[in-house]
Amino acid sequence: MKAVVITGGAGGLGSALAMELGARGYRVLALYGSDRVAADALAERLRMAGVEGEVVRQDITSADVTDCLARFDWVTGAAELVLVNNACAPFTPKPFHLHDWTEVAAALDVAVKGSFLCTKALLRPLAARRGTVVNVLSRAVTGDVPKGFGAYVIAKSALLGMTRALAAEYGERLRVFSVSPGFMRTPLTAAWDARLTDAMAGGDVRGVDAVARVIADLISAAATPARGEDYPL
Repeated sequence: MKAVVITGGAGGLGSALAMELGARGYRVLALYGSDRVAADALAERLRMAGVEGEVVRQDITSADVTDCLARFDWVTGAAELVLVNNACAPFTPKPFHLHDWTEVAAALDVAVKGSFLCTKALLRPLAARRGTVVNVLSRAVTGDVPKGFGAYVIAKSALLGMTRALAAEYGERLRVFSVSPGFMRTPLTAAWDARLTDAMAGGDVRGVDAVARVIADLISAAATPARGEDYPL
């Protein structure tokens, strides 16, 4: 049995990944923080598609995420296990001098602490079966940095460091890589000023479903090196 755990799994890219990997035979555990409407919608889509899975509310920044994941023996006992660290704190772009530390701390808490705790909680079954860890970054980290993304870029850059550290220590026992999508129109970006999103989008906008397919291809391909590489999407 194949299983995937997706953080930030209820909306946007997380939801698209749940549907795409579910269609490829994975049993899905989608963790979400607060959007119950999106979570219920995903659960219904999974059901209608005949995908086995659960959509569970869980604060991934809390130490009890370990207990949460341990409750799902179909996750910890899966013959093929994938963890996608996709969650990020909601934010609205603004100039660096208008950021305060609480916003940076919130971004770090979700993107880094949450990913660290989920990875550590699943590290034993991942390493035992050469599982896969995928950390979702952004071209805002690995390419040109847009103005106004201070807290987000700081947090996702730290997650890139975690990707490399995990690969350095466990690269012989598990697969680990990051992906850096370009701008996507999601429920998060829908709340931003349209002038900003139009300028960021330019002529290069990929839908979340298309990005999810590429990520799923990277996960599925045995030829993907998965030794801490980052894949721009």
